[in-house]
Amino acid sequence: MSKKAKTFAALLETNKKAISKFYYKYIFLIIIFGTILLGIIFYKLGAHIVLFGDTTTALGEYVRTVATVLGGALVLLGLWINNRRVAEQTRQNNINERGQINTRFKDAATLLGSDSVSSILSGIYALHQIALETSIGDKGQRGYVNIIQDILCAYVRENTDTIQNEENGKAWRINKKPTIVIQTIVKVLFKNDKQVYSNLMTDLSDCVLEGINLDESYIANVDFSRTKFIKSSFKNATFVSCYLEDAFIDEVDFSGSSFDKTVFDLSHIKNTSFSKGRISHSDFWNVVFHHVSFKDTLLDNIDFKDADMEDAVNFENTKLGGYSLDEIKAQSGTITKS
Repeated sequence: MSKKAKTFAALLETNKKAISKFYYKYIFLIIIFGTILLGIIFYKLGAHIVLFGDTTTALGEYVRTVATVLGGALVLLGLWINNRRVAEQTRQNNINERGQINTRFKDAATLLGSDSVSSILSGIYALHQIALETSIGDKGQRGYVNIIQDILCAYVRENTDTIQNEENGKAWRINKKPTIVIQTIVKVLFKNDKQVYSNLMTDLSDCVLEGINLDESYIANVDFSRTKFIKSSFKNATFVSCYLEDAFIDEVDFSGSSFDKTVFDLSHIKNTSFSKGRISHSDFWNVVFHHVSFKDTLLDNIDFKDADMEDAVNFENTKLGGYSLDEIKAQSGTITKS
């Protein structure tokens, strides 16, 4: 590019805003006078005779043609400008909406730090509402869903305390927040109709879910490793691709629930029911069972390798019914294979 061309380009760039403003302000006049000027020039060149012949009506026909072209051009220009205005208004509305969402998000997140249970619950529901709204918004807003999910999960994890008995060295985990707070978080995560979080990986490892009710919930892609499930209900729930490795499960009702591609390895499960449900492509390696029922449950590709089942495990009316415990430990994957 020559020096002169570069200078001209720089001049255009510097005055781009002024040129654009002038263009949109006077574009109609430019088109009108430009069309008239071209019409006169072509008239001088005899365009009316070329188009309509050397007749007395040629000039009138030519003028009408020029007027029609001018009118059509102005209509098209008007539509184009109107579309630009609508697009700009939409852009401004989106900017304003994002600003409002940012403000709402900050206010809701702040509520989670409150000492008041009612304020915390308000913050949870406010964040969830933002997630619902932005899940169907433009791509720039959908990131809120992931952020909100991370915040809610981190809140549960960070409010789990470990207490250690100095005399015997034993340790156990408890929730620092009331059960209703934990219940509300897991409810919005796993019992929302739109399942806005189901495609995301959820980290609820090392948590305590005590006194929780998640009946008929949809739980997918969740890491519950080392989490304690105590006196809770998950009846008719659906678990997909979940990890419950090294979990502690006591007095939990999973009856009627389905588990697909779920791992329970190294867990302790007692006083718990999986009856009348469906479990497929899942592993229970080295699990310790105590008073657990799988009665009337459809078992498909399940592996109980090296599980401890010495204490009241019920496989009545399942594919494993009638087999010895040793056979189940060694061959359950083959026996339950479809």
